Amino acid sequence: MKKIIRFFFALAAMMISGSAFAQISHGGSPLFNHAMDKAVTTRIDLDEINNDLLLREDESHTKGSGPMRVGVMQDVAIDVVADGKVVKDAQGTHFLLSVNSPGASFVSLHFSDFQLSEGSTVFFYDQSGDVVLGSFLPEDVMDDGTFYTQSIPGSTIYIEYYVPAGQEPGRLVVDQLCHGYRDIFGYVSNMYDAEVEAMKGQLGYADGDCHINVVCSDGDDWRNQIRSVVALEIRSNVGSFMCSGAVINNTRQDRTPYVLSAYHCQDPDEIGTLRQIVTYFLYESRYCESNAGGSISKSITGATIKSKLSYQSGSDFLLLQLNSNIPDSYTPYYAGWDRTAGGGTSAGACIHHPGGDYKKISFPLRVTNGTGYYSKFLIVNWYTGNQNRGVTEQGSSGSPLFNAQKRIVGQLFAGTSSCDSTAGIDLYGRFYSSWTGNNTNTGRLSAWLDPDGTNVSSLDGLDYQDVAIDNVDLAKPQSIKVFPNPSKGMVYFDVDALGDANYKVFDLNGRCVAEGRTVLTATSQAVNLGSLPEGSYVMHLYTSSRSYSATVVIAR
Repeated sequence: MKKIIRFFFALAAMMISGSAFAQISHGGSPLFNHAMDKAVTTRIDLDEINNDLLLREDESHTKGSGPMRVGVMQDVAIDVVADGKVVKDAQGTHFLLSVNSPGASFVSLHFSDFQLSEGSTVFFYDQSGDVVLGSFLPEDVMDDGTFYTQSIPGSTIYIEYYVPAGQEPGRLVVDQLCHGYRDIFGYVSNMYDAEVEAMKGQLGYADGDCHINVVCSDGDDWRNQIRSVVALEIRSNVGSFMCSGAVINNTRQDRTPYVLSAYHCQDPDEIGTLRQIVTYFLYESRYCESNAGGSISKSITGATIKSKLSYQSGSDFLLLQLNSNIPDSYTPYYAGWDRTAGGGTSAGACIHHPGGDYKKISFPLRVTNGTGYYSKFLIVNWYTGNQNRGVTEQGSSGSPLFNAQKRIVGQLFAGTSSCDSTAGIDLYGRFYSSWTGNNTNTGRLSAWLDPDGTNVSSLDGLDYQDVAIDNVDLAKPQSIKVFPNPSKGMVYFDVDALGDANYKVFDLNGRCVAEGRTVLTATSQAVNLGSLPEGSYVMHLYTSSRSYSATVVIAR
């Protein structure tokens, strides 16, 4: 029996205005997903596209010139009800149709009209029948009456539309198909060249061979940060593009699903009119020495742009908010950050998806602050020769640069490094510059990552396993008394709460100097801060329903 891969993830359309919309794949099984029915399904063949010509056009593209293009849009006019094969039974009517774009490695559809009848369902699946999207219901239509599908591997996508007996058929009109000419699902190379497939991932093809899979022991000190990094598939009216990004924490620590990437990844001058963003989590090889076993099933489609600033006027940053909260099953980590002027120059690591490939980790030799025209950027030099520990390439754009303290200090803008040119440099937009940006809420990070104006200069990351604080009123923490105060280290307090709690302790410069968990019981409510040097601190305590704050003095 075939192993059917189903995608039960939240889908949402990318709206520049910031309005949120969500679709849910509701499960179930299509009735006609087998070879005999596929053979008689109405098939529409589109004109052939020259993939080699598109690849040659891409040869001149470099990091920073725009996101990596992986597909182009074809304008079509396909009416599923009018053009599909009609099959009737006692339950209702089925409309069956397939669309083939010759030579495509993946395809996706955009519906300009998506009006489903009451009780109707729609499925989408590939030629093999292994990848199934759906079911989708009438309520999954966008506010403007349109609909999008996730990319399907291969050159053909099958549509199965069921209308219950007694209902009008509605309207399903496709106006665009995305023709993938880069092998982002490994479909073509998997059929023809297993050796090539072993060198790449499903989402892309890294040009170089110096990249380090994050599963390798090199990434052992960066496991949390690795989980924060995502691959981004960006779609517009002209094509599909790939970049990298990172889930990032905010001072409320409320797990708002913010993703930091690069402005040029959505540059309208480069990609046309932005329509949709798909975010892929945990897209990693299972093996250190080869690329295999990674899954693209953990994804969220849809985001709103909260803030952005181009390299002409700023540090080329883009802050997205995903239109769905990130499920715990994705094991997300909300990366910390450092906005200080000198916080970016302690070399840490870059984690990214080169060529849209499986997640990689690279280690800089040196990081310095840019000067003059590049004062809003960090300059990264890589190890060379036999000492090289990875670089970046197109598709890595927007990926985070972490300092030695494992906090984000920038996102990749442009550069000349490659596996063939390890002496090249890369430019990362400085988090320090992005923080204030152009001093508007739509052009700076501070308005979103520090919404209450706490003015902290750095923030540690937040793991999905930390106590859930989604409903905590962090904007108005409740003051509590601690005792003894001053304390030699063991701090006691009295709060009206029981169970797990998180705490963070900040020094007077806003740096988090201690954090952890404690269990609040009726007889024991205490935190041991004995490891801290003498001085004054601010302690924040978070339970599942409330936040608390107190000033603590350590004196011995």
